[in-house]
Amino acid sequence: MKVLLIYKLLFLLVFFFSFLTAPSSKIVDRIVAIVNDEIITQSELRESQKNLNTLIEEKLTKQLIKKLDLTADSEEVTAQINSILKAQGIAQAQLVEFLKQRGLSYKQYRENIKHSIEQQKLLEREIRSSIVIKKEDVRAYYYNFVKNKSSKKRYHLRQVFFPAETTSERTEKLKLAQQAYSDYKKGSSFEELLTKYSTDEAAKEAKGDLGFLEESDLSVPFKKTLQALPQKTLSAPFETPAGAHLIEILEVSSMGGKSFEEAKDEIQKTLYEREFRKVFTQWVKAKKEEAYIKILSPASNP
Repeated sequence: MKVLLIYKLLFLLVFFFSFLTAPSSKIVDRIVAIVNDEIITQSELRESQKNLNTLIEEKLTKQLIKKLDLTADSEEVTAQINSILKAQGIAQAQLVEFLKQRGLSYKQYRENIKHSIEQQKLLEREIRSSIVIKKEDVRAYYYNFVKNKSSKKRYHLRQVFFPAETTSERTEKLKLAQQAYSDYKKGSSFEELLTKYSTDEAAKEAKGDLGFLEESDLSVPFKKTLQALPQKTLSAPFETPAGAHLIEILEVSSMGGKSFEEAKDEIQKTLYEREFRKVFTQWVKAKKEEAYIKILSPASNP
């Protein structure tokens, strides 16, 4: 009832102010969606360069963070940035200059870090704490997929994916993937590309991580790309029937022939990543079903 009342009040305000506007002027902005007690405007949607569904999910995430009191304070943000500086071996002045060259202020960077910490807190509370990988599942995986198997290559991959269904969509998405690759060549990190170009919120939360995949399970375009791709280097764009891809090898391993003790940690990680992706997708769906979401202008996506 509260949300419906807010919706009615918002509508009345828009209606009222439209009469105060001079007859010759045009409405510059409009409400395209309502998420619980917050609105998304056309200008906000345009400026975000994201699709409406992604923006709705971001609104829900921020609302949950506030509701559960998981907001990150200034000290947490500073500590996280100091940790990044130490890991990269650079000073804060160098970071500021690096950000400036890419059109990003230090204040914006702190906001991004703050949001990242809050998302991690939310995931820890809502998802990670509920995932339990049983010892018997690890052992079953070992006997079914590792023990007495040939030593096959397994690639730990992450990707920025541009899904497409039609021929025209594939052409458009390949151009977008080439633009992302150009950004990478100019210095953008994988994380920055994922934030800017990915429209899949689950992929963003998983940081594009695909987990470990056996070589035999990969399609021909993936195999060809991997043959000449060094680790920790982003590939040039390539196509599959599903769309366009940019991939990076994080690690190459082989569990075949290993003892249970040698393989168990890697199996644990593989099972955890698989379960996390499944639970996260279900969680996002449930939160959207619980929320009051009304799309007023679905055709307004940029």
